[in-house]
Amino acid sequence: MNCDGPHCDMLVAGHTGPSMRKLLSTLFQGRAVLQQTNADLQAEVNRREIAEDQLFESHIQLELRVAQREQELLEANRRLEEEALSHQRTQQALEHSEVLFRRLNDQLEEHVAERTAELTATIAELEAFSYSISHDLRAPLRAINGYASIVREDYSAAIDDEGRRLLLRIEGNARKMAQLIDGLLDFSRLGRVEAVSSEVNMHDMAKAIAAELQAEHPESRADWVIGELPPVRGDAAMLRQVWVNLLANALKFSAQGPEPRIDVSAQRQGSEIIFAVRDNGVGFDMAYAEKLFGVFNRLHAANEFPGVGVGLAIVRRIVTRHGGRVWASSGDGAGATFSFALPRA
Repeated sequence: MNCDGPHCDMLVAGHTGPSMRKLLSTLFQGRAVLQQTNADLQAEVNRREIAEDQLFESHIQLELRVAQREQELLEANRRLEEEALSHQRTQQALEHSEVLFRRLNDQLEEHVAERTAELTATIAELEAFSYSISHDLRAPLRAINGYASIVREDYSAAIDDEGRRLLLRIEGNARKMAQLIDGLLDFSRLGRVEAVSSEVNMHDMAKAIAAELQAEHPESRADWVIGELPPVRGDAAMLRQVWVNLLANALKFSAQGPEPRIDVSAQRQGSEIIFAVRDNGVGFDMAYAEKLFGVFNRLHAANEFPGVGVGLAIVRRIVTRHGGRVWASSGDGAGATFSFALPRA
């Protein structure tokens, strides 16, 4: 029997007793609870179906990500293998290049050693040859000079003025030739002299040489200005020759001016000390500056300024032996500056 609502309650109240009514009430309540439970269960089923759908979607997304990561990992492994192979090839190429470089370096060192030995032997032969030639030329030059002097003095009555003039020219040229030989001997001797290293007081040395030169040429009236010159390490005798040649040159080429002035200075630059000798003399053409330091190279006539053209060559050779360098600067008629740099102690 189906019954719902107040009509059922009235029916129950009219046809049943209290026990029947209680049972029916209990049945009605259980049915309501069952319906609510079914509704809750259906809601839970729906929720779980939604959750399962979401879980399935997540599983699909996860599988896609895993597949993508696997592909990326495979690509990364492939690139890593290529890089490793490239690195291996590069390493092999470097090792091969290193072997070739060592082989070439060894060959170069052998070649340099051979060429150095040949060059050393050639220089020694040239120096010995120049020394021998120069030494052998001294005797005939002394004879020429002596015989010319004897003829001019002992036979002056039999010789006219032109003959005496020619004999004087012979003597003068013989003396000049002797000076050239002495200069060549000094230049070649530098290659054989062993340098003795010690601390050299450049200031006192330059001042002493300037005083000596001024005493030898009092007519020059030169104004010497010598600044502070720091000491260096080197061969004192050789460095003295450098100062003698540079200061004598400065005095010689500035002496003809109305107010000759010679400035000597020094400055520290990095690992070097640069010394400079500046004069206000005749100067020279910078186009020929490099020729100044060659043997027997002159930029002025001998009748204008005496000399044999060896002094500056000796300066360069000494400075080079001390690990330094030398150069000159000038302008015609504007004086000249001769500089040389030596390593700092």
